[in-house]
Amino acid sequence: MAFRQKNKGSAMSIGQMHREDIKAAIRKKYRSIAEFERENGLARQSVTEVLRGRSSKRTRDAIEGLLKTSEPGSASTGC
Repeated sequence: MAFRQKNKGSAMSIGQMHREDIKAAIRKKYRSIAEFERENGLARQSVTEVLRGRSSKRTRDAIEGLLKTSEPGSASTGC
């Protein structure tokens, strides 16, 4: 994909990914968005609200932290 080549080496951010890809990454590690919110001390529906365009620095930071550790080549093994 041309997009991945263009941004190779830089961390993906919420604004660069499709919301369904973000939700899939969350579910891959936490099994559900609700579990991600509980584990990170976030309010219910906070991820959904951020993905719809509302601002919440705390939620955005938690999502971007997950995306950073989920990238291929990151230190996390995911197992």
